[in-house]
Amino acid sequence: MFTVGLTGGIGSGKSTFAALLAERGAQVIDADQLGRDILKPGAPAWSDAVESFGDEILVPGTMDIDRQRLANIVFRDPHKLAALNAITHPAIARGIADGLERLSKTEEIVVVDAALIVELGLDRGLDLLVVVTADAESRKGRLVSSRRMEPRDVDARIASQSDPRTLLERADIVVHNDGTIEDLVMEADRIWAELRRRAS
Repeated sequence: MFTVGLTGGIGSGKSTFAALLAERGAQVIDADQLGRDILKPGAPAWSDAVESFGDEILVPGTMDIDRQRLANIVFRDPHKLAALNAITHPAIARGIADGLERLSKTEEIVVVDAALIVELGLDRGLDLLVVVTADAESRKGRLVSSRRMEPRDVDARIASQSDPRTLLERADIVVHNDGTIEDLVMEADRIWAELRRRAS
């Protein structure tokens, strides 16, 4: 197993790049999906989140957490964000560890796709760190158009994450995503070839 951390700020195109690597043969462990799973009704983190933030975070008439409503609450208040992170981060880290353990005896290239990979210290146990970066205007434009986010919410999300310069200092490979999707596809081909070379 050859392990690769993949990270980048919100709107950088990290998840799109992860999907392109998966198309080329990578086994992707998706921290965002783990985060969604642990907040499903019946999961321990669901109970802790509802206890901490109240029934107002639920979709009316259901037991499902409204992730957008929860995000709007926590990304405007650093204390509430810290409280949510204390609930979710340990469970996400366990999910990543379980995924790595499951693939540990294989010859696969395993990509851990996680926005907070450096903040959680997960990069220290991986073979390589890839950082996807884009300029601030490109990131904001993507989030406003694709996720229908309000500009002030975009600013709050970006402010809650690591300074991109910190990620770039830790990166083994940097992917610049200021161009077109075709440019990113070409980058995926280049990086995949490099990962295969290093894994062998």
